[in-house]
Amino acid sequence: MGQYDGLFYKFEKVETNSGGLLPQFEAYFRGASCIPGAQIYLPYRAYLRPGVIDPEPHFHRDEEYLAFVGHDLRDAFESFDAEIELWLGEDYDNMEKIVITKPTMIRVPQFYWHGPVEIKRLGKPLFFQPVLFSSRYYAIRRRTDSGGNVYYDALCEGMPSHGEIVTFPRPRGAAE
Repeated sequence: MGQYDGLFYKFEKVETNSGGLLPQFEAYFRGASCIPGAQIYLPYRAYLRPGVIDPEPHFHRDEEYLAFVGHDLRDAFESFDAEIELWLGEDYDNMEKIVITKPTMIRVPQFYWHGPVEIKRLGKPLFFQPVLFSSRYYAIRRRTDSGGNVYYDALCEGMPSHGEIVTFPRPRGAAE
């Protein structure tokens, strides 16, 4: 064992069970659960057919980058053959639809709403890598009850059970 062993993580095969949207197996780097102290979360995803990547708008308290490139990284430009729709904005009710038709990196600042994300057309496999600057994955979504009250639900990886929802009032810094 070397003195730097704690700085390395060997990827494990993770079964996707995506119904063919993704390959059968993927690799994930889940931040601090893979390397203690890590402050980045990034899955490696290859999409094989059109479909919804994320169905609902959400935001993070940390900055995120979304990379869309052709799956053949020897030529990420020639192998890019897709049309992706992404909604983005500071205000939940006034997001802008962005259409991606070439390799693109998008910076999503803290508290910016983004989603849904949908692959509308896919001629060749697509490599999509969301990079979240956090030690674990979480997404904060807005929910309005039948009385018109607004809540923010946080889906947090690493909570007592994966995917547990934590509800709280509007976070400081988040636009309505």
